[in-house]
Amino acid sequence: MSNDDASSKPDATSAHRAYEGRVDVAGGRARYRRLERLGRMSARARIEMLLDGDSFLELQRYHRHERDLDDALTATRAPGDGVICGIGAIHGHPVAVYAHDVTVWRGAVGEVGAEKICRLLDIAKERSLPVITLADSDGARIAEGAYAIRGYGDVIKRTIALSDHVPQITLACGLCVGAAAYNAALTDFTAMVQDQSFMFITGARVTRAMTGEEVDIADLGGDALHARTTGACHAVLESEGAGIEWVKRLLSYVQQPVLASDDPPQRVCEKIAMLLPESDRAAYNMKPLLEDIFDTGSMLELSEEYAPNLLTYMARLNGRAVVVLASQPEVRAGCLDIESSRKGARMLTWAERRGFPVITLVDTTGYLPGLDEEAGGVLIHGASLLEAYGRLTVPTISLTLRKSFGGANVLSYASGVRFAYPGARVAPMGVDAAEWVLLGAPLEDEGERACVERAAFREQWEELHGTVQSVAERGYFDRIIEPRRTRQRLTNALELLCR
Repeated sequence: MSNDDASSKPDATSAHRAYEGRVDVAGGRARYRRLERLGRMSARARIEMLLDGDSFLELQRYHRHERDLDDALTATRAPGDGVICGIGAIHGHPVAVYAHDVTVWRGAVGEVGAEKICRLLDIAKERSLPVITLADSDGARIAEGAYAIRGYGDVIKRTIALSDHVPQITLACGLCVGAAAYNAALTDFTAMVQDQSFMFITGARVTRAMTGEEVDIADLGGDALHARTTGACHAVLESEGAGIEWVKRLLSYVQQPVLASDDPPQRVCEKIAMLLPESDRAAYNMKPLLEDIFDTGSMLELSEEYAPNLLTYMARLNGRAVVVLASQPEVRAGCLDIESSRKGARMLTWAERRGFPVITLVDTTGYLPGLDEEAGGVLIHGASLLEAYGRLTVPTISLTLRKSFGGANVLSYASGVRFAYPGARVAPMGVDAAEWVLLGAPLEDEGERACVERAAFREQWEELHGTVQSVAERGYFDRIIEPRRTRQRLTNALELLCR
């Protein structure tokens, strides 16, 4: 080896290390320092927190755009082009992950960034890897025009195609605008960071320019809007770190569908009798009851603030991961409506795609009546819930606690195995509504004969529909169970169905 060759080796290594350092802070150190001042994490820091230590294999780390569409693009050609893509592990299980780097073009995705994401999604499909998106993006990069539109179109097309193959989870860490917002809504679950995440199709400036409306960014697409009103957000977390932990916990149900449980399947449910009111008209909170049935500490509620009259959970029963839907009598007497139908249908569709058993706990007076519901499309949205139940091929179990009336009977009847508590009732509607429909509204000056007829009708109605035994004898329920033995009965049925 010549002296010249020997002397060139350290220089090349030093130059490479310097280059790697520039790649790590693609948008410049000043922008990274600004993120720190704002208390925000960088894209690489998010990935590092998400994945097991030293497990990240970055793909196309140095790729950057080449098109000279304008002077700004020519001057800003950051390695990686604003998107960090790769494969890593969470609790030892491989995943695909990509994160928008907000220090490069505010995380807006151009042709090269889209190409990188598409390659990662193709690998995820080939290798059956869950996909996690750490979103912080202005959407499609406007300066690249049709190239960016075409690129993001390819990303969205792949996201849709992947929905039948692998789970996809998005954590919106900051802005999620336009195409990035659409893509987030197309994934299975989306979480947001409180007061930091915003998702909308059209920003405040464009809204003001096109409509004259002065809108606040939080009203346009803040976490409260999407958690409570649109249902586009499944969880709101207090920090990015908490959001990442939420993603990891949700993913654990997919990665480890069956775990050893320290909670014995024969454990007696002592609290249910105390939690369940004697009167079926009295409101109560379903959540403590669910916690008494399923494995201790295993319940993860999704879309808690949206349509709270229907609860949706991931949980475990004797270590097996299940999807749980449950009426919430504390809200609207557990009635179904437009929003709860959409919420339930989406959860059931995901359960079918991922192969999770579904357990439904029922205590509802039916569908919410009213002009607003009918005009708002309860027929269509209610039908979507019926269809979602009807398409299930996974093991399904229902438990009727006190009542199941009207169209909401889909919650109890659609399951393969149907349990009920003593005292439960199933009917086309409640006795009061049936009396009004079949006999008309009672009049103030009704005679004695009419009162006798009404009393006889109510007695007959209660005889036919008022006891769980009469309904079970007609084949509606498979078994009437004692509340204290709920966990044991559900576990036994679940294990048999899953075998």
